[in-house]
Amino acid sequence: MCHCPCPCPRIRTVPPFSYRTLQCCTRTPDGPPRLPVFRRKRCPCRSQFRMYFLRGDIPICRNYARGGGRPRKFIQWQVPPEKLDFQRYLPLFFDGLCETTFPYREFARNGVRDMISKAREKQVT
Repeated sequence: MCHCPCPCPRIRTVPPFSYRTLQCCTRTPDGPPRLPVFRRKRCPCRSQFRMYFLRGDIPICRNYARGGGRPRKFIQWQVPPEKLDFQRYLPLFFDGLCETTFPYREFARNGVRDMISKAREKQVT
């Protein structure tokens, strides 16, 4: 509603908390102003790597052994990488590189590194 004594032909809607709210023939929208809401990003789809790893189809596990002064490996292979089917497992490990959560990202990165280093020794048939 207008707060002036004259009849208002048209009432304008103006933003709240501005100097224009003091002008004649103005009104503010209902309720407080809407503030931008910063929402958390939606969790990305789980990769095939995570699904297969949680099912136990990928033959790796975390290495908890303590190394003396030398760097230790993060993953431990239950089957030697050179005996794996590269056409099946290598694309899964590359798919796991898109993971953002801790253990899966490291498993995928170290798995790709190990498989590629062993691929040099493997003969293509």
